Amino acid sequence: MSLGDFLARLHQNDGSDNHVTSAQQIRKAIISILQKQRLFGEVLLQLPRENDLQLPAMMGLRWEDNHLVLVINPEKLVHVRNDELQSLLEHEALHLIWMHPLRYASYPHQDLVQIATDVAVNQYLTESPQGTVTLSQLEKVLRQKLMPKLDSQDYLNILEQLPAEQQEKLHQPGLNLNGSKQKENATADEVKTADTHNGWQEPKTSQQVSNQVVRLANIKRILNRSWKQTPQRDRGLLPGNVKAQLQKAHQTKIVDWRQVLRHQFGLIARGQVNSHARFNRRQPLRMDLPGKVTRLDPAVDIFVDNSGSVTDQEIVQTLTTLEKMLKKTKLTANVYSFDARVTAKQKLHDGKKLDFRRTGGGGTSFQCVFDYLHLHHLTKRNRIIIIITDGWGEERINNYHYQNVYWLMMTKANQLSVKEPPGRVLEMRG
Repeated sequence: MSLGDFLARLHQNDGSDNHVTSAQQIRKAIISILQKQRLFGEVLLQLPRENDLQLPAMMGLRWEDNHLVLVINPEKLVHVRNDELQSLLEHEALHLIWMHPLRYASYPHQDLVQIATDVAVNQYLTESPQGTVTLSQLEKVLRQKLMPKLDSQDYLNILEQLPAEQQEKLHQPGLNLNGSKQKENATADEVKTADTHNGWQEPKTSQQVSNQVVRLANIKRILNRSWKQTPQRDRGLLPGNVKAQLQKAHQTKIVDWRQVLRHQFGLIARGQVNSHARFNRRQPLRMDLPGKVTRLDPAVDIFVDNSGSVTDQEIVQTLTTLEKMLKKTKLTANVYSFDARVTAKQKLHDGKKLDFRRTGGGGTSFQCVFDYLHLHHLTKRNRIIIIITDGWGEERINNYHYQNVYWLMMTKANQLSVKEPPGRVLEMRG
């Protein structure tokens, strides 16, 4: 949508004075954002909007038919200043850029999600929206310094690992995160809520069918269009982390993951695995290419992300495909479930029906996979490690030198949060 089309749409009268006023406010705020931070303004131009007088906050992102919509309560914008509205709109744009409504749609601890995601995005704003949490506020409550500019998942991991008494501080009624108490008799109008994350989750009564891949594609369509509409000079003004996140939207080369794993299964079934400890026979001068070593007792370990964003149907289909591939090479595999820790273990082999059921569906920690391998002293050179995931977790891990790892992504390969992941990242498309 062009800027002219957007402004024309905002001029349409929807029959309510408050709605017209809010439309004028939104228009003025986005024009200001376009002038100072073009990319954020372009993201906001791409977002459909609708009014909802029942919304408990000024605005928030909401899933509707696998599309994100910016929902606004016009009655709560009546006395909001333009600079406050700009900060709130930029806040929503940053939530979208980091795909928070997608990543945390099924997360069980939504109260902690709200704190972690707000802390993450507010660090890129000059002024934080009223009622949203900042890094300095969180540090005051926890009485500890936190690393700035981390991903929201890193802050979420910190919050989840807090002792119960510290977590309780975050939930005390009437307690602001700056440490001050709100007025006990304050009315809803006096305590204004700028942003709500309620729309990130599907209501239990919803008849919509959520699709992780479709939702990701729709978000990336918005980000790609916004990036293309942003001139090069304005891209240079973006914070480095924001720019890096947006550049992930570029297409990556598609490799058939089945073909790759079929080849690897064949190698270890014959007693051969890739190893950088040996020269590549065809190109011995290429130190980046592994050679092959012979080993006995091949092992395949499959770790399935237990997060709610990966559907049971997708997991079962993938495991069925892997079982058929293993059958041809007469290999068996251990299948584990993991989120913040590794849990259930089953055998995957011909003739046995796999009864895989997820439990919980909390935050994802890839580190627990490698901790499990290390603590159980599982060998490295004759082992293939497969991690089925949507990619959202921490950025840095200690892989204990386990290198023969294949990350099977339910989303795009460049959505894996781990920086410099060991092994190979494959997309499960097609």
